[in-house]
Amino acid sequence: MSTPQRHQLGGLSVTFLGTASAQPSSTRNHSALALRLGGDVWLFDCGEATQHQLQKSDVKMGKIEKIFITHTHGMLHLHGMLSELIL
Repeated sequence: MSTPQRHQLGGLSVTFLGTASAQPSSTRNHSALALRLGGDVWLFDCGEATQHQLQKSDVKMGKIEKIFITHTHGMLHLHGMLSELIL
């Protein structure tokens, strides 16, 4: 899988963990992005392979304060992510 892309805008940082794909591949994953505001991280959507992309990025799982779900259907894989955050 490709390395997550990070873009900085002033005090705001966006890391693209997935940019939409019908099926995860070595270069693309389902939608997911991490928004950093100061020390807080907000995760938007949680497509398949988001955990792996987080491990490749400089986003720290322990810093995730909020998870936003913008839509619901089978592509969202929160089970593993929530289990990881609870530990």
